[in-house]
Amino acid sequence: NRMLLYTLMDKYGFKNLAEEWWHYTLINEPYPNTYFDFIIE
Repeated sequence: NRMLLYTLMDKYGFKNLAEEWWHYTLINEPYPNTYFDFIIE
């Protein structure tokens, strides 16, 4: 299951944090310097 997650996330532009298999970051983040702080209902 981890390899499937890794393969799909990589395919769609996410980079894995090697120390924590469940953490991913979008490589070409559209707003890299913006902090979003809002309530989600």
